[in-house]
Order: sequence, then C-alpha cells, then structure tokens
Amino acid sequence: MSKSLLVTLLVVLVSLLVAEVVARTVFGLAPLELRNPYQPIFALAEFDYRSTNEEIARGPAGPPGYGYDEGMFGYYYTGRTAPPRSDTVLADFLFNHSLSRYSARDIERIACEQPQALGVFVLGASVAQGHSARRKDATWHAILERLMRKELGRDDVYVFNGAMGGYLSLQDKLAYYLALVPRQVHAVLFLNSYNDLMLPVHSATRPGDPFVLGVRFTQFFGDGFLFWLAKHSGIVNAVVQAEAKRAVSAYAQRLETDDKAFARYAEAVTDMYLQNMGEVLADCQTQGRFCLVAVPPTRPFTSLNTGKPAGELLSDARLRTLYELLMKKVGASPHHADFLDLTHMLDAPGLIDRFTDSVHIDEDGQRLLAEQLLGRVLDGVRSHQSIRAPGASNCR
Repeated sequence: MSKSLLVTLLVVLVSLLVAEVVARTVFGLAPLELRNPYQPIFALAEFDYRSTNEEIARGPAGPPGYGYDEGMFGYYYTGRTAPPRSDTVLADFLFNHSLSRYSARDIERIACEQPQALGVFVLGASVAQGHSARRKDATWHAILERLMRKELGRDDVYVFNGAMGGYLSLQDKLAYYLALVPRQVHAVLFLNSYNDLMLPVHSATRPGDPFVLGVRFTQFFGDGFLFWLAKHSGIVNAVVQAEAKRAVSAYAQRLETDDKAFARYAEAVTDMYLQNMGEVLADCQTQGRFCLVAVPPTRPFTSLNTGKPAGELLSDARLRTLYELLMKKVGASPHHADFLDLTHMLDAPGLIDRFTDSVHIDEDGQRLLAEQLLGRVLDGVRSHQSIRAPGASNCR
C-alpha cells in the first residue's frame, strides 16, 4: 500500500512538472514576478520591468539601500552604515528613477556650489517623469529647463524631477512634505490627476489608496502559500492574474451599472485629489513658494473632447462625468488660480497621435508639454523673487 502511494505521488509530481514545462515553453506562461518595489513610506518605488524582484531588492530602493541587512527571518539594521541625519533620505529614491537627470546628491551639491541658482522641483506620476521619452534630454522637464535658461538668460536654472510612476496625489503630498519642505524648496510643479481618477478602477483598490495596496495586504496577511506558488509556477500565476482581472472587471461593472456606487466613487476620488492638492497649495501660499498644479492631457479625455470613443474600462458617459466633476471642483477651489488645465492640449487634428498609450506622450508631445508650461512657470518664478536652489544642510 505504501509503495502504491509513493508511486502515485511520484506520478502526480512528474505530471505537475511536465505540465509546468509545457505551460512555460508552449503557452508562454511565466511565474509571478513583482516589478513594483516596495517602499516603506510611499508603498511603492520605481516601476522597473527589466529587473527581477531579487535585483530590485538589492537596488537603491531595496532594504540594503537603507542600511538593512538580510538575516534568516528578516532584514535588520546593523549599524554598518551611518544613521541618517534627516528623514528626508527616505525620499531620496524619488530622484533616482530612469528619466531623472539629477540625483539627490546632485541637488545637494548644486545647492552648496550655486546658492543663487534657480531650482524648480517636479512631482507627479509617470507622465511627470517623462515616460515614453527615449532619452533623458528628450523629456519635457529637460526641454523646459533649456527653454527657461534661454528665456532668462542664465545657465543656473535647474528642473529637478522627483516624480514616480503610479503615484496618486496622496503620495505626491507625502513627497512634497518629506522630500521638498526640508530642503526649503521655493518652486514646485505638479503634474497629476488621472491616476487619482482611474487607477482605483484599474487595480480594484479603494479610492485614494496606492494601487499596490491590495497586493501588499495579500503578502502580509495571507498565508503566503499561493503567493509562493505563483512566484514559482506559470500555471498558478495565470490563475492568480485571471482572478485579479476578474476582480477589476467586477468592480468596473459595478461602477458602470450602479449609479449610487459610481456617484460615491466620483465624489471620493475628486474630493481626495482636491484635498491633497489644496493642502499642499495652502502650505505653498503660507511659505511664499511658487507652486503650480498642471492637469495633463490623456488619450481618453482627448478622445472625448474630439467626439471619439475613449476606450476605457468605464463608459464614455462615466468618464465625462468624472472629468467635468473634477474641473468643476478645481474651478470652485480657493486655489483655482494655482491650477493649469492642459486637458485640451492635444485636441487639435492629428495631435492625439502623440499619445503612446492612455496617458503617456511621445517626444514631440514632450516638447509641446514643455512649451505649454513655460509661460506659467516663468511668470511664477519671476513673481517670487526669493526663488533659488534648495537649501542644503551638509555644505562644508
């Protein structure tokens, strides 16, 4: 009997291994690979689809980057690295993304060497990063920097990019207070809004929450076995991904068919966006900072503006309601003068082709975006005579 049981187990094991090999080689299924690094304050760090989870863990946003060494059952701070002098270092990773031209160390160096330089900081998500530009110098923020230097006739103008893909206004607010305020920044440019409106639908997360929160809950509060299987089996991962798609589809369908549920959703996402940006803008006003919130164009809203179908998870009517509600609340905000509506920037015939997907724009679009921002940013820095490079605490 025991021999029969052993033979049966071996047959099952071999069958599973064969099925897994076939799934990977014939059907192209792959095990789960987390490509959104965990960040202890912001919930996630840079998107990086070229690196494995293990490689990301060893990178600047991984535990060793904060001085934590891996033990048998966890990561522990051993004192091998000097303790930080400010919590600002927890946000230094913001300036190390693939399209950033200045690291946190560069910013500190410029502040020390050029105390009268003019520094403009950028926060937001992947559009703010300049995603879809093939080179750093082709991003909209690099172009804006060159245009500002030409218009102002000085070569000490810097546009520092601290945006991060996938972020909502909540994370932008955290970045503002953690990365910029301690540096005594005097000029800030935000590009955001679409993620607040639509990422909760695409990820089946609660309005206002980082889109990876559900995955993090699974990691920490699940038993871990299915997660482990998904990371080692293409078949199991396919099942997991199918379940995720089902949950997203069901959530979107509910918002589409339940008017009350959609109304609650629309009020929540727009209220939280205006609350987060309103708090930041109020602080900017109090501190005498120049801050501007630009609402960039997107393919779905550009399609609606030009009478074409949006092609989103939600219907055109629902999207139009979200867009109109956001603009109505922006207009009624006490800080409405600090917003710049660029949602019609690519409405002209042929310009919709500048989009490479739902939100990102090609290099011609990057140039157009920089040109659209130039006037308002110049007016802002000219009206705030105290604007300069960020203060640095480690100058010697």
